[in-house]
Amino acid sequence: MENIQFIDLSVSSTIILFLVGFVGGMVSGFIGSGGAFVLTPAMMTMGVPAIVAVASNMAHKFPKALVGAYKRNKYGQVDIKLGVIMGIFAEIGVLIGKNVMVHIRATFGATGTNLYVSFVFVVVLAIVGGIVLRDGIKEKRCEGKSDNQEPKELLPLTRWVRGLVIPGTMIHFKSIDAKVSFLILAPLGIATGMLAATIAVGGFIGVPAMMYFLGLPALMASATELVIAFVMGMGGSVLYAMEGAVDIRLSMIILAGSLFGIQIGAIGTTYVKDYVVKFVMAVIMLLVLVSRFFYIPGYLSELGQISPMDHDTIRILNGIGEGTLFFALLFGAIIILRALYSGIRDHHLAQSTDKDKDLGAVAAHLQLSPVGRFERFLVASDGSDFSAAAVREAFGMAKKCAAQVHVMSLVATGIEYGGLGEPVLKKELAIAQDHLDAVKKQWGTMGVPCETHVVHGQIVEQEIIGMAEQQQADLIVMGRRGRRGLARMMLGHATANVIGKSNCNVLVVPRAAQIEGRHIVLATDGSRYADNAAVTAGHLANKIKAPVTVVTVVETDSEAGAVTKAEQTVKRIVEYLKNQNVSVEGRTLVGRPDAKIIEVVQEKNADLIMVGSHGLTGLERILVGSTTERILNGTSTAVFVVKGV
Repeated sequence: MENIQFIDLSVSSTIILFLVGFVGGMVSGFIGSGGAFVLTPAMMTMGVPAIVAVASNMAHKFPKALVGAYKRNKYGQVDIKLGVIMGIFAEIGVLIGKNVMVHIRATFGATGTNLYVSFVFVVVLAIVGGIVLRDGIKEKRCEGKSDNQEPKELLPLTRWVRGLVIPGTMIHFKSIDAKVSFLILAPLGIATGMLAATIAVGGFIGVPAMMYFLGLPALMASATELVIAFVMGMGGSVLYAMEGAVDIRLSMIILAGSLFGIQIGAIGTTYVKDYVVKFVMAVIMLLVLVSRFFYIPGYLSELGQISPMDHDTIRILNGIGEGTLFFALLFGAIIILRALYSGIRDHHLAQSTDKDKDLGAVAAHLQLSPVGRFERFLVASDGSDFSAAAVREAFGMAKKCAAQVHVMSLVATGIEYGGLGEPVLKKELAIAQDHLDAVKKQWGTMGVPCETHVVHGQIVEQEIIGMAEQQQADLIVMGRRGRRGLARMMLGHATANVIGKSNCNVLVVPRAAQIEGRHIVLATDGSRYADNAAVTAGHLANKIKAPVTVVTVVETDSEAGAVTKAEQTVKRIVEYLKNQNVSVEGRTLVGRPDAKIIEVVQEKNADLIMVGSHGLTGLERILVGSTTERILNGTSTAVFVVKGV
């Protein structure tokens, strides 16, 4: 077998690779799927041998899969046992797939592996891209239509798999509360690994297999596949490295680019509808398919499998392939960046409109911004401990405020399994409805009016905000994960986007938080957003009979006179709250705002923090940050975020 040759990396080729990784990351973040189906062909187009492109892609993917699995396990979405077992069998598939690749290279050279990988890409992307396109068209046609009550029985294939008892091979999985023979899991895992070893994308088999054969919910299947991707990706990287096929330079460059791009792509999804995301993915997949297809005649000619083609013809076909791939990447980047630009532009227009409103003399005497209502609450529940806390506090607060509660459950659908089976979606919708029925039954004895809603979509925050607008909710109640390890470093993506983009107030409830009316800490900076929070705090304090401490914090390096101005702000709000018959005191402190506010919370044993939000969203929120977000990340106390008007 000829030696594997790595490409020379110049400054220009390094920049191109970084940009390819960046666009691949944007595609991954936007469509909710791995961008490997873009990255492998892109590297091959740059002259990277197929075996090196696949191996280097696997090496760049498995660290991201580990982080993703860790994050989603925090929400109880990962069946670790199933993921590890499937991953072990997938490792066997990777070994087989790698050996096939090595054998083809030994027999037919680099051109043989290029042909093999290109052919598999054409077949797989034709199937998956066609299905996703069909699903997007169907979703567009059904937009605005409601689903009927769905049947609750398992699929016949799932019932057969669970009913097949082979002594000595049965393994129980909590996620489905059933036993399955590992002899069923073996071929599914092996097939997943073989595909991953061939094109660096195994999820196109793994996710549907867990859904159809095992009956795993779609959200859990996609999360568990991350464990499989980590196990087989790490092992596959080692196996390919032993063949000298992993170019760590390529892996690190595309990883660096994708880490930036994935954030941009994820933000872009908040501004488009589900079917648009599916259209974008389908178009990119089919364009990549066409790109690879135009390389195949040249490979066949070089191998002598068809009549020899002259170099000019091959160069033209390769040029068409290169141009098509470039167009695919450019198309994806433009769609995503356009969505991002439109969203930020609309946000700025909304802010400009807000500023043009006559707010009155906010600083004069006691005139504050308009009040909010406490009539309709929306709480999102997925059955996890985190959402259970949100449901509990939503009903508890609704009881005190005489409010109505809307409970919604989201069946999240992703690209890798989107459109692969309506029966699976119907079954999951039915399971979600069963969960909501149980919630309604559990809390119905409190005498709080309650309605339930099951929706399905790919973008969690978009569905929550849409439901809030549809029901004219005054308050969205959301759970929040714990504060250990990596989890405490970043507010959940969905929660942050709901806060940033919703028009109504948001209550974020950590799992251990309980709102009993002990004490409210109201953080203010004197802005009209903080004034909204003050008015809302006054109304809520009267409803739950809680005392209030008004806190404003002046940063250490603030300009002269800042402390005096802050004291005047606190005095103004304290006077307002006293006139609302609220038991209130004021504090003016110096230091880092979030740290000082949390100190007061601990001192007062407060069970609720109230803050105003400037409404920053998307890229602005990531780049700018805010005291509100740092408070949300730094406390185990419930935080009531009051939106500006």
